[in-house]
Amino acid sequence: MADVTTGTIESLAIDWQHPGPARRHASAGRSWSERLRRALKRSAEAPAVGASAAAAPDPLAIRQLLYGRGYIIPGDAASVLSLVAPFRLDATSALLDLAAGLGGPARAIAQAFHARVSGIERDYECARQANAMSSALRASHLVRIERADPETLNLGSAKFDCALGREASYTVVQKERYLRVVAQALRPRGRIVLTDFVLDRNAGDRAELEAWRNNLAQRPALWTAAQYADCFKSGGYGLRRAEDISALYRRQIVAAWTAYLRSGGIRGQSAALVEAVLQEAEACFRTVAALESGALKYYRFEAFA
Repeated sequence: MADVTTGTIESLAIDWQHPGPARRHASAGRSWSERLRRALKRSAEAPAVGASAAAAPDPLAIRQLLYGRGYIIPGDAASVLSLVAPFRLDATSALLDLAAGLGGPARAIAQAFHARVSGIERDYECARQANAMSSALRASHLVRIERADPETLNLGSAKFDCALGREASYTVVQKERYLRVVAQALRPRGRIVLTDFVLDRNAGDRAELEAWRNNLAQRPALWTAAQYADCFKSGGYGLRRAEDISALYRRQIVAAWTAYLRSGGIRGQSAALVEAVLQEAEACFRTVAALESGALKYYRFEAFA
């Protein structure tokens, strides 16, 4: 996790470039999920500190317990900086963050390269909190996040040197329009990196995929990796890389929950917090199960406009 005030970066023990082989059998993931589920519930059975009737915490706060301050999806600052390495950023660069969340990744990029980062975020409250955090960390001059609907997005022309989208497009219905708008916003030879969920039709209909889909706040509009590749090419992009990084993404989820469990953070907490943590854990278990079923993949795309 990146700390804007100290300049330090802490990373989980995950090799971004060499994630290692994927689990060969889905049963291995399920056994891990079951062990973690039981361990969380045992830890949660400790006597609560404070009033058990406390209000349920913000889901964004729960995710930050897992991934770090300002981070709400798997992947720490080290992984984010590795993703933007092809951009060759410096103090003259202008980067567009297509799914800024709470701004942790944007602030890590701004801190590392002194680049200006403009973020867009679908959720108004998320964008509001992101800007408040940037202000508190005195990073507002480099990082600014606005609320925007990706389905009706308008960005103008040739404003940015590069764009990063982490889980920015899998719920977007009008993906072709969306990627055209982003391409138009990039300067000549501007680059884009997307990491996102894709569908693998070769795996057939899998119950794990449907369970994942049906429990999301917004139902995804999944494309295959081939559809993304075709859209990039037809939309004026040159596609440099289309890489399955599902194994890495799974490891990031596992590492985050393992670290949280070892920290003992759930012990003695209010019933509301315990329930919120367990709900987030179940959501992560569904994601891991869908990935291990083979029907859901997590890809990294790198292209230039």
